[in-house]
Amino acid sequence: MGFKDFFKKAPTHALSVGDIVTCTCHGGLAIVLELYDEDKIIDGVEAPSMNMARIWWMRYPHDGIKERIWMHTIERLRKHPEYSELKNMPVKKFQH
Repeated sequence: MGFKDFFKKAPTHALSVGDIVTCTCHGGLAIVLELYDEDKIIDGVEAPSMNMARIWWMRYPHDGIKERIWMHTIERLRKHPEYSELKNMPVKKFQH
């Protein structure tokens, strides 16, 4: 995945703001905060559809990720399967 992937037209998807998702590249668990998947006019400027979502990591994928809020490609996000596996995920210990 490269930076240019964000600027592709958004793929067809079933994601909504508030969905709990994981991704095929990092794992982890996140909530969708915003989608940039529609063509819009903002302050008179065209904002095209992009393959981009803003997410908030509820469970970091690995220790190398330090920020909670990320921009992520839509095409690699997947709804967490019915949220049923949440209870089976190991507890992540955070350092303060």
